[in-house]
Amino acid sequence: MNKRFSLLALTLGLILMAPSILTAEDILIQIHLFRAAWNEGTPHPQQVEILKTSSRPELASLKEKAPGPENLLTAAAIEALMDICDLGTVDDLFLHEKNWSGRERLPLDDRIQGTQIFYRVKLSPKRLPNQQIALRIVISRGKHFSADAETLIDQELILDLGDPVIVAAPYQGQAFFAMALVRSSGLKEAKREPEKAPKVEIVALPKALHEVPPSYPEELRRRRIGGVVGLLVQIDEKGSVQAVGIEHPAHPYLNYSIVQAMRQWTFGPVFTKGKPAPARFRFSYSFYPTVYEPIILTHSPWPEPGAFSSEVLQSVLNKCGEYCRKLAGAALDFFCEETIKEIHFSLLKSLKWKSLDIWVGKPPANEEEERENRLRGYNPYSVQKIIKGEEIQIMDPTQTKRNNFLCDYQIVRKGGELKERRILLKENGRPNADRTKLLEEARFSRLSPLFAPLKILLPDQQPKYFYRIADGEKVQGRKAYVVEASPKSGDEDGIWAVRVWVDQGSFLILKCEIEGIPVEGYEDVLNDCAVLNIRPQFTTTHEYRTEKGGVLFPSRSKVSVAYRGFGRKAAVPWVSMVLDYDKYRFFLVETEHKIIK
Repeated sequence: MNKRFSLLALTLGLILMAPSILTAEDILIQIHLFRAAWNEGTPHPQQVEILKTSSRPELASLKEKAPGPENLLTAAAIEALMDICDLGTVDDLFLHEKNWSGRERLPLDDRIQGTQIFYRVKLSPKRLPNQQIALRIVISRGKHFSADAETLIDQELILDLGDPVIVAAPYQGQAFFAMALVRSSGLKEAKREPEKAPKVEIVALPKALHEVPPSYPEELRRRRIGGVVGLLVQIDEKGSVQAVGIEHPAHPYLNYSIVQAMRQWTFGPVFTKGKPAPARFRFSYSFYPTVYEPIILTHSPWPEPGAFSSEVLQSVLNKCGEYCRKLAGAALDFFCEETIKEIHFSLLKSLKWKSLDIWVGKPPANEEEERENRLRGYNPYSVQKIIKGEEIQIMDPTQTKRNNFLCDYQIVRKGGELKERRILLKENGRPNADRTKLLEEARFSRLSPLFAPLKILLPDQQPKYFYRIADGEKVQGRKAYVVEASPKSGDEDGIWAVRVWVDQGSFLILKCEIEGIPVEGYEDVLNDCAVLNIRPQFTTTHEYRTEKGGVLFPSRSKVSVAYRGFGRKAAVPWVSMVLDYDKYRFFLVETEHKIIK
């Protein structure tokens, strides 16, 4: 009887203990500390504030990014903080991680060595019902952790698994932001140290087995801009290109173009002691404006037909052509208020070659699939197995900067002559008394949102593209055709792909989205991509709302640039730029002083 009772008691005890065993899963605690400075003229908060994804819509994306790569969460947090708090700069000080099983002695006390200052992080976690964690965070700093060390943050939080919370603490005219995240330690991706690259000898130029010509924008050819780009190319034992370095540069777009093309080349293997071996060699490519012949595709890049018939498509293109011809020939004279907000991230100061994951499988089924594979950097011709790319972060969120500009934006066109200028009214909150000071950076002046559709839909431009109507959508409350365009050359003056939303009744252009790097204005992006051997994600979107004389004028433009940071898994932002256009003032061209209301 006693044995039965003991067995029953043991069974009941195990059943009752099961919930606590299940909840005793190891927890990963992440504390990310930022230091920030406000823009001039921005009121400084005086009290600690708790920012949660449930109460601040600007932080909603943090919860979605929490399970993914840390650099994406970091970048999203910095961008959200800049918007919420109107910050000028943000320094990413450190990310501290601590595993906790519930059995360690509290507080969890760690020291973090900075460049000149040491930080101390004390964490006191406690499990609560419903998978919540009570957490006290104490962060202090000092030179040697003496008795007079400064306490930056001392805060108690209630955290849900996978839901970041930010503590905003003002401090001596600046602010510290501690982002706290708790999650199951099993969700954290294992970190791998990159393998040391073997020593590779420089050899004579091997035979090229498969070549891909680089794009050469018509704008550069028209201006007779060319030159010879000298490269240092590294291949593996099978002749597949692994890295491309620039030794003798030319124009930034040409440097970028030949690197993108060279990544898709295949060479005959180089033998060392009778066996195929990795090798490096020098290679030069000459861009001659007078002899270059672009390769023009003859087949549509889309495997599926559009949502509307070819007759509807042709009718839409004809109407859009008429609209663009009207816009191209219109006499213009207007001012508007232009607000520019941009956030810049930084590249790591020390960069090493990082190979991408390489696709392997059956040969591409058609020309469109082959083209897409090449744009992504996959080479199915010589690779017999998957080469796993190292997951190395290439972006450094430290010294992230934000710029705000307020301008009077003016366009005047008379007799075929176009003048565009931006009079700088405010810069980062500071009024500018000099009304002759202009904002002339090429990244703004080359944007030209009003005329962006002309590059794609003018009648003399239409033969350069494939078109289809992908779908019908509602934009700004209007029914619109979604027209997709793909350049037959693969790269039409920096344009790779386009989507245009066209009003189904008036055929006015409501929205235009362009993928591709402009030939001028983003030389830093081109240089980065040539160094990193990557193809960026570069998207420019223009929206049009203000109508005058049968023409829609811009209301907002967005520019987004991201670099691949973790193989093909994700991309990290490099710049985010939003331009808003408001308070239009239209003038009669003849008198220039009479406002058209």
